[in-house]
Amino acid sequence: MMRAISYILAIFLLSSCASIMNQPTTKIKIYSDNSTEIVVGNNTYKIEHEEKVHVKRQKDSLILIAKQDSLTKTFILKPKNSFNYYANVLSYGLGFIWDSKSEKRYTYQGNLYIDFSSQNLRKFKPNKKGQIDIQFSLPHINSLYLRPLNESSKANIGFWGITGGLEYYYKDNKSLGLSISAVSDFFVPFPAAVDISGEYELMSSTYISLTDNLKIRDFSIGYGINYSKNNWDLRYYDAFDPAPPSREPVFKSSQSFGLTLNSYYRLGKHFNIGVIYRPTFLRVKPSTEFVYEHLISVDFAWKWKIKK
Repeated sequence: MMRAISYILAIFLLSSCASIMNQPTTKIKIYSDNSTEIVVGNNTYKIEHEEKVHVKRQKDSLILIAKQDSLTKTFILKPKNSFNYYANVLSYGLGFIWDSKSEKRYTYQGNLYIDFSSQNLRKFKPNKKGQIDIQFSLPHINSLYLRPLNESSKANIGFWGITGGLEYYYKDNKSLGLSISAVSDFFVPFPAAVDISGEYELMSSTYISLTDNLKIRDFSIGYGINYSKNNWDLRYYDAFDPAPPSREPVFKSSQSFGLTLNSYYRLGKHFNIGVIYRPTFLRVKPSTEFVYEHLISVDFAWKWKIKK
């Protein structure tokens, strides 16, 4: 009985996540190419390039007045429910009751780019023709489907990968991207000491992609071609007295041409999250034939401008 009462009390104490976890204020990161004065309520801020502005959480829209020299523009940010408000689902929804009338449940758009030339509300500075970005990404979650020569089909989902690349904007909203990637289906998603015993299959792939990318606000869609080297490795680790191997260890590799399709959403000034679909069709090594294989990755990407 006491255990049940303690359980119920814990649920109530963990309810109202927004009211407990959220501060009365939230922050908005504001970007500007030129020196800008921002007026929020009774407060005035000076923005040189980037500044964090703290504003009160409330159910009303937030009005920001931006001033550059003789120019003045008003931005209106609509309130939205915060992450901690939605986290009330973990308390069986009881927290939604307590947070429903609390203004601490609200937040605002976390990024704002001051643009006097556009009527649209922008989160980030738009890309410009001639811009070059350098990209580093972690295709961390990988689904591989391979068909090694003289083997049955192999499919698995695992972790770890790395990508480096460049992106050149030949139009304000279009770019060419060149990247080199290496991924695996290793079964541990975080760095840890792992002991493996017995037979173990490992799939991996390295590839180079050239894509044409279209930017639509904070989204991007890319399509292009790739040249890939896909590997399947059957190993045997003689540790902890495992069962004898069913066959001799073997490593098989193939090289193929195919397509690359991707889509990304920009979450921060540099950070993007996306999905890559990379099918291959024409195998050229060790033999020339049409063979379908694919890689699907969840990619965490960072981009930095090296030429504006």
